Amino acid sequence: MANQLLCQLDSTDPDTLVSALMADSEDQSNAGLSRLQMWRDADQAGRVWILFDVHDRAKAEDWLQRAVADTHGRRAGVTSSAAHFLRTA
Repeated sequence: MANQLLCQLDSTDPDTLVSALMADSEDQSNAGLSRLQMWRDADQAGRVWILFDVHDRAKAEDWLQRAVADTHGRRAGVTSSAAHFLRTA
């Protein structure tokens, strides 16, 4: 069964956040993640959504911890985030 990871990120600097997520592609790939889509929220200017295909959940969970501290944490102005692992229904 396919697994995905949907992340919602609120940032004071969404342009930097999007750039940071794009620059993090190698680490995402090493964590068993394939980026499927990224959106800017139409109603909340600072909100970014990103959807990944998950090939290794344990590695993906480790990436989330690193990313919160680095990639989409301090340098991208993230003020809050939520991550949801989903299965195809």
